[in-house]
Amino acid sequence: MAYTTLSLGLTLTLPTNGTKNWGSTMYSTTWTKISQHKHTGSGDGAQLVTGSYTDLSITSGKLAANIALKQYASLMAPVGTTQTVNWNNGNTQLLDLGSASGNVTLTLSNPQTGGRYRLHVIQAASPLELVWPATLKWPQGVAPILSSTNDAIDVIELYWDGTNYFGVWELDFS
Repeated sequence: MAYTTLSLGLTLTLPTNGTKNWGSTMYSTTWTKISQHKHTGSGDGAQLVTGSYTDLSITSGKLAANIALKQYASLMAPVGTTQTVNWNNGNTQLLDLGSASGNVTLTLSNPQTGGRYRLHVIQAASPLELVWPATLKWPQGVAPILSSTNDAIDVIELYWDGTNYFGVWELDFS
């Protein structure tokens, strides 16, 4: 059988195009090497151990920032008509419009390029709207019209490409 060998810090042997019955060879050569490789570079197949993150090479903060699992720390309740959403506080934020005195102008701060963000908006007793930043692009250029029912929850999903946000929404989780 003909094989192609790739060396990318870990040598992998792959059968070339048209090779028959290569499954066992693939398993015995390539898969074994992949499964024995450890992220610490030892290649012994062992899982990462506590020492890998207690020495600060891997931290829960770094993991949370990279896999977007950090949730909101507290409820945002605007006083007046402005609110800053700081994505450093989590990729999912909760905004309750019940304390606002009118429609709320949003400022979105600290996005990371390629970041995905979620804003849960709880509607006030008297329906209010959000005024979105100009850097936010909507499908067909149409921003969401928020639910009008008291305490209804609308979910806004955002993606930041480094220049603009791109948003979609689901409304009226009541």
